[in-house]
Amino acid sequence: MKDTKIALLITTYNSPKFLDLVFRSILKQTVNPYEIVIGDDGSKEDTKKLIDSYRDQFPFEIKHVWQEDDGFQRCRILNKAIAQVSADYIIQLDGDVMLHPRFIEDHLTVIKPKQLVCGNRCFVLKSKTEKLVNDPSNISLNLLNVKKRKRFFRIPFLSSLFKNKRNNTSRKGNVGCHMAYWKEDMVNINGYNEDFVGWGYEDIEMVERLMNSGVKKTTLLMMALQYHLWHPKSSRASSEKNKQMYFDCREKKLFYCEKGIKQYI
Repeated sequence: MKDTKIALLITTYNSPKFLDLVFRSILKQTVNPYEIVIGDDGSKEDTKKLIDSYRDQFPFEIKHVWQEDDGFQRCRILNKAIAQVSADYIIQLDGDVMLHPRFIEDHLTVIKPKQLVCGNRCFVLKSKTEKLVNDPSNISLNLLNVKKRKRFFRIPFLSSLFKNKRNNTSRKGNVGCHMAYWKEDMVNINGYNEDFVGWGYEDIEMVERLMNSGVKKTTLLMMALQYHLWHPKSSRASSEKNKQMYFDCREKKLFYCEKGIKQYI
């Protein structure tokens, strides 16, 4: 489905130097997205200035969807951002990753109706991340710059040998920093559940509901490579509460949440 219009949806919060690295990697893509939509969970003015500085560098629209800083409200800003997407298909990223130049090109080769794609990433070492932040003029990486080195290699013809290992278990293999889905399918389940506040389990609960609604999941390995920049971990204070909401969703086989995206459409 090479003619599909793709939106890159990027979440961010007060990390303009990381977001700059994301943009630099998008500039190197072999295939352009239809648009970029930034879901901004309350960043300061420096993030807006960075986004504005890139508007003339891309031959497509950048939408900046911002909300007041009210703590970790990732589900809320994701819903607001998804509601503003004009494209039919969304590749969702966090604002602390860089992309292989053929990232979008690879995603285009696996698009299917009623399918969720869960990708993967390797992890950039702290020392290399600091160098990139201090001097972003050269964003190239090599094998010595990362952890999870098996994920560093792009070998598309081998991808099909690995992608089905986690397709039947919704919890494993889902990372919110790298997934792709149809906007229509997300609206059908009412998007992210905004009862999830704080870090943890919001992505796998959403995937659980997507799969309960009839969307099939596939995993993507050895192509559409992504590099996760090092940063301190977020607070896990909400993880137990959020985990229980996920287990409730799984046990009840829910596909719809009450507090979701439709309030913004």
